[in-house]
Amino acid sequence: MDIATLLENLITKKYYENKEEIQNKLDVFYAMSKISDEEYTNLTLKVEDVYKVVEETKESEEQ
Repeated sequence: MDIATLLENLITKKYYENKEEIQNKLDVFYAMSKISDEEYTNLTLKVEDVYKVVEETKESEEQ
């Protein structure tokens, strides 16, 4: 299993509490050339999609 697949699984399962945590990890892997431009873009879009729902839900609960 490659690192991009592992990261995608972690994102899909919402392993990290918030999107900043996983985005920081993606940034590090990308900076160290462990994932390609295309993988970074796809994973970042997936983070936005998966964690968007979580953040909207938290905001609704706080009001």
